[in-house]
Amino acid sequence: MIEVLVNFKNTVLNPFENKTSETRLSYFEMMGLCWLFHLIYAFYSILAVFIGVKTYQYAAETDNISKMIYSNFNLSLQKFSIILGLSEAIIYPLVFIFSYKFWMFLLNFYAQIFNMESETDDQAVDILNAIYSSNVFLVLPVGGKVLSFFAQGFYLYRGLMKKMGFSNLQAFLVLLTPLFLSFLFFVLIVSYFFFIISLI
Repeated sequence: MIEVLVNFKNTVLNPFENKTSETRLSYFEMMGLCWLFHLIYAFYSILAVFIGVKTYQYAAETDNISKMIYSNFNLSLQKFSIILGLSEAIIYPLVFIFSYKFWMFLLNFYAQIFNMESETDDQAVDILNAIYSSNVFLVLPVGGKVLSFFAQGFYLYRGLMKKMGFSNLQAFLVLLTPLFLSFLFFVLIVSYFFFIISLI
């Protein structure tokens, strides 16, 4: 466990450094650490909503109508926040598995297109480890998720150039691919919706 934490620390501090089989985090080690950070962030989220509800309680008026509104609001909001926070944390391993395999496929796909296939698998794993190591920012209760999101994009962009020799344009193209696929999926859903409407 100590060795895993040391390797993770080195990945966070030196995301683009060449790793060996001994210093490279495995798939399950990275998933376990990322899951831990998401559990911590879920705890922060639930705690923040609980504090907000308690603050509202002290600020609420004392008449019966306000008490009734607060009672329903308090119960509903607490239930929703707890379910949302726990659900996000519980299903994260599934999200990790899907996203990891998606990015691994995408990196290998673009490496073949741009004729950069030497040691692609190890380089792709190093880039993905760098990307997912940004989940460490989730330990910050304020702004952690935003920092993690932008750090993932930065690590991907720089990692493609440092580890796989992509140009700025090629790395930017890879970075935009999920947005492009999301746009195509949105267009497909809208087109299907209008097609169903036209049949009615």
